Amino acid sequence: MTKIKSAQVTVNGKKVPMKGFVQDIIGQAIVGMVSTLKGVAKPKKVEVKILVG
Repeated sequence: MTKIKSAQVTVNGKKVPMKGFVQDIIGQAIVGMVSTLKGVAKPKKVEVKILVG
């Protein structure tokens, strides 16, 4: 299992406060999904930007 140093979520330009446990869950989920993509090996930094609407 990859150790997550930190995870940050920003909604409408405002950082959402999260405790370490929540950062770990979100970070592990995203790294797990990204790691399965072809051409991705051992990611060091992952940035995801989602525009809704």
